[in-house]
Amino acid sequence: METTCMGNMVWTPAMHTSPGEKPVLIVFDLDGTLTDSTELGRVLFKRVFELLGYGVISDELADSFNGPSADEVCRVMGVHGEKRAMYDYLLDTVEADLVRDIGIVFPGVIDMLEALKGRAVLAILTNGSQIYCEACIREYGFSPYIDLHSGYVSGVKKSQRILEWQTQLDARRVIVVGDRGTDISNAREAGAYAIGVTYGMGGREELSGADA
Repeated sequence: METTCMGNMVWTPAMHTSPGEKPVLIVFDLDGTLTDSTELGRVLFKRVFELLGYGVISDELADSFNGPSADEVCRVMGVHGEKRAMYDYLLDTVEADLVRDIGIVFPGVIDMLEALKGRAVLAILTNGSQIYCEACIREYGFSPYIDLHSGYVSGVKKSQRILEWQTQLDARRVIVVGDRGTDISNAREAGAYAIGVTYGMGGREELSGADA
């Protein structure tokens, strides 16, 4: 693959996967990259923490939890023990319902996935739960395009999952696409080409370490 001096990607015939050729793996973050989950995340965290007995948290605090892992959110809010198990249960239950009710796919995403289909192995890697990840794939019509997917697993970094997939596929190139600085740092740790999208939750400054 080539890039211009402006950092824009130029897809070439070499990106096509053919029999006997090592594939290219493209790993997409989900929230803020493929889906506009701002409203969904805000409603989700306000509802979950209210059900847990924390009262009504602010929009600002709820928005800050859209992106970090469940472990980080629970650390900030002091959720542990039996309450942590209830948090996980409520998150899965409420999140799956909200995907159906207020979930939004960014314009052009399906067309992009259609264009990439057959040119690379496409994957979704999210800090949301596995149930949430699968609900999004199902409800948003991603199923025909996504070959690999994983929700958050406590103790497993995104970079570890990327390296695991790379090894399984014997991929010749890995590209990671995300909207937060953590997506870029995990791509770096995995030795992948990092693309930051500025229409999500992270701005240009946060994504300044990306290749494009």
